[in-house]
Amino acid sequence: MAAPEFGRIWGGIGTYLGQLLPGIAPRHDVTILCGQTPSSDTGYRTVPLANGGGMMANYYRFQRALQRRWPDLVREYRPDLLVVHHAQMPDLWTDSTSCPTVVTTHTTILGQARGIQSAVRHGGPLDDSERTTLAVLPALLPIELYYWNRVRHVLFVSNAVRHEVVGTYDPRLRTSALITNGLALDELRAAGGTSDSSEEPGFILYTGRLLGWKGLAVLLRAMVHLRRPERLVVTGSGRVDAWRRYARSLGLGPDRVEFLGAIPRSELLSRLRRATMVALPSFMESCPYSLIEAMAFEKPVVATAIPGTVDMVEDGVSALLVPPGDAKALAEAIDRLLGDEAMRRRLGRTAGAVAQERFSSARMCAETLRYFEDVLAAS
Repeated sequence: MAAPEFGRIWGGIGTYLGQLLPGIAPRHDVTILCGQTPSSDTGYRTVPLANGGGMMANYYRFQRALQRRWPDLVREYRPDLLVVHHAQMPDLWTDSTSCPTVVTTHTTILGQARGIQSAVRHGGPLDDSERTTLAVLPALLPIELYYWNRVRHVLFVSNAVRHEVVGTYDPRLRTSALITNGLALDELRAAGGTSDSSEEPGFILYTGRLLGWKGLAVLLRAMVHLRRPERLVVTGSGRVDAWRRYARSLGLGPDRVEFLGAIPRSELLSRLRRATMVALPSFMESCPYSLIEAMAFEKPVVATAIPGTVDMVEDGVSALLVPPGDAKALAEAIDRLLGDEAMRRRLGRTAGAVAQERFSSARMCAETLRYFEDVLAAS
C-alpha cells in the first residue's frame, strides 16, 4: 500500500487505513509505503519514502521517491497488488506494469477545487493546502487527467465520487467497485465512554479538519442567526487561531464557540457522545467519516445536501439537510432540532440503524478483499 498520509492527522485516508488494515493484515502480507517514519509502532511493516513536511510537499517528495525506489521495492517485496489512494496520486510516475494497481478513490482534485472555490465565495480562512491547490490548479488538472487515463482498477468509496470521476474523466477501467467507508462501530461506541450526570450540558459539535471547503465559515455565521444559546465546539487540526479570529469578527466569543484544535481520539469520541447534535456544513464530501461517527453514536445531524451526504442520509428521516452555503437555513435547521427532543431521538435512532446496516468496517473489509481477489483474477 502506498499511503503518504499513513500515521499523520491529515484526514479521511488515515482513518480509512486505520479501519481497513486490521481486516486484511491478518490474512495477507501487507507492506505500507508511507510518507515518513511513524512516530510510534503501528503494528504493520512500514517503509518510509519521504521525510515529513507539509501535505503538498510530502506528496511530491513521496511521488518522486516512489518513482526512484519502485524497481528495488518490487524486487524486495515481489508484490501481487499495489493499492494507492486518490487524490494523492502517489504512483503518478511509477511503472504500472510490475503488478496490478488498485486506485482507492476518496476524492478528486477537481472536486476539492470546486469546494474550495465555494468556500472563497462564502468567506473565512483557507488552509495552506487549499491556497496551494487553487494556485497550481491549471497544472494539476492536466496531471489528474493524465493519471486517470492510466487507471485500470478503481475502488470508489461513494457513488458521488464515482459519478464525478466517470462523468469528468471517462477512464478506461477494466474493473471497478463501489465500497463505502466503514467503522468498527461497537469498538467506537465503547471508546466513547459512558454517561455521567456531572458532565457539562449539551452542545453543537463540529469535527474534521479546519478547511474552507468544510463549510466552517457558514456554520459560524449560522451561529450568529441562532435563536438558542447553545455553544458550538469545534475540533480538528488546522489554522485554529485564524478561525478563532474569524469567529470574533462575527461577534462570537469563547462563550459561544470553543476551538479545541486536534485532540486525542478518545477525547473526540467522548465529546461526540456528550454532544446534543452534530453539524456537517461542507461544500463537498465523498463518504465522510465524521458523519458515520455521528450516526454510530445515534446523534442527530444537520448536514448540507451535497452528493456525498445524500447518498448516506435521508432528509427528515436520518438527518436534516440544508442547501450548502446557506447560513440562515442552517441556523433554522439547528434551531428546529434543538427545540424538538423527540425529533432528535428519532433521527438519531434511524441514523444508528443505517450505520449498522451500511457502514461497518467488517462489511468494508470483506467487500474490499473480494474486490482485490477480482482484480488479481482479471490480471
